[in-house]
Amino acid sequence: MARVFVYDGREHPDPDPSLPLEEVKRIFADFFPEVATAEVRTTQRGEDEVVEFVRRVGTKG
Repeated sequence: MARVFVYDGREHPDPDPSLPLEEVKRIFADFFPEVATAEVRTTQRGEDEVVEFVRRVGTKG
């Protein structure tokens, strides 16, 4: 089962499948600062786990 990360409507590959979700979130926050405070939603799409980072309304980076 692969992980797919979605932020701002775009899919991004898993930087390292062995990393826990919080570590991946920190990596994405280096490129997208809003991800640091984003809500995380996880769903299944076939065999893949889809992890979506959703910006919190009214929260600055």
